[in-house]
Amino acid sequence: MKKLMILLCLMFQGTSWAATCDWPAWQEFKSIYIVNGRVIDGSDARQITTSEGQSYGLFFALVANDQRTFATLLNWTQNQLAEGDLTARLPAWLWGRQPSGRFGVLDANPASDSDLWIAYTLAEAGRLWDNHYYQSLAYLMAIRILREETVDIEGMGTVLLPGVAGFELGDDSYKVNPSYVPLQLIQRMGDLYPHHAWSSMYQTSLAMILKTMPVGFSPDWATLSQSQFSVDQQTGTTGSYNAIRTYLWAGMLNDDSNDKAKLVKAMQPMVAATAKLSAPPREVNAQNGRYQSAGSAGFSAALLPLLAVSNEPVLLAEQAKRASEQRVSKTDDHYYDNVLAMFGLGWHQQRYRFGLNGELEPAWTNQCQ
Repeated sequence: MKKLMILLCLMFQGTSWAATCDWPAWQEFKSIYIVNGRVIDGSDARQITTSEGQSYGLFFALVANDQRTFATLLNWTQNQLAEGDLTARLPAWLWGRQPSGRFGVLDANPASDSDLWIAYTLAEAGRLWDNHYYQSLAYLMAIRILREETVDIEGMGTVLLPGVAGFELGDDSYKVNPSYVPLQLIQRMGDLYPHHAWSSMYQTSLAMILKTMPVGFSPDWATLSQSQFSVDQQTGTTGSYNAIRTYLWAGMLNDDSNDKAKLVKAMQPMVAATAKLSAPPREVNAQNGRYQSAGSAGFSAALLPLLAVSNEPVLLAEQAKRASEQRVSKTDDHYYDNVLAMFGLGWHQQRYRFGLNGELEPAWTNQCQ
């Protein structure tokens, strides 16, 4: 009987997968946050949509094998954030209610982390769903990311900047963000598009993550100058809502990755802080390791992959329970917490994994859950 159910699921996964291998959290996220292909953050009075939200929505739709929602998300992203053509321009990062009351782009500057997630997800959707258009769009976006959102630093290599404009500080100094460089995505880009810049970016990104956390805590932002990383002058030493993703991406690396062990070892102070507070700290001084208040349920969800590989089964179970029970999911004003929960709890429930070369391995490709 079990073999028959698996066979039936595999036969009809393109049309009725949700009925047999449903992801309840995705259905809930769709009903609360997605309207006509737009991911809405209701915590902002302008009812904003970010390219980040669209990129994450696309990724979750792929993990859920939800081709229809994926297509509507992509269509909205292309039409509203890229003036109808993602092959010609990277998406604007911010859209919402303008001072006039009309809705439109609020800030046209792209965000490189979102662009990277969109390109990666398009490439994997093209592979998993056998869609040549998605694959072609991913390739063209990847080229544009390299051309518009990176800088080549002599003696260091190719560095991903947070966006097209506004991150060059002068005197060969740049503002960078360690949470913008998920290594598995960059690894996959290099595997798909064998351009030396991707392998170079992987090494500079690994260095960025490790060298900006001298005491085991990642900062939200940092400065890169003369191949050296230092404290960002605007945000200072704070590690909080941006930085929590750095631990999330590292924990989700394939266990056979050559670099996962060193990242996990470097991040153990964050694990210890979570044990002490019974929750990941909401804000940390990344230079001296001082922290106080506990972070939200989304922070607990984001830390699950790191806890899983840190051999902390009791702490892992406690944080998974906290993430599930304390998450506010019925209103649209907790967008970021719910995004973190989709990533962390989805991974914890084994709904997806990343392969050794960064390829996405959703559970629906193997069997029903």
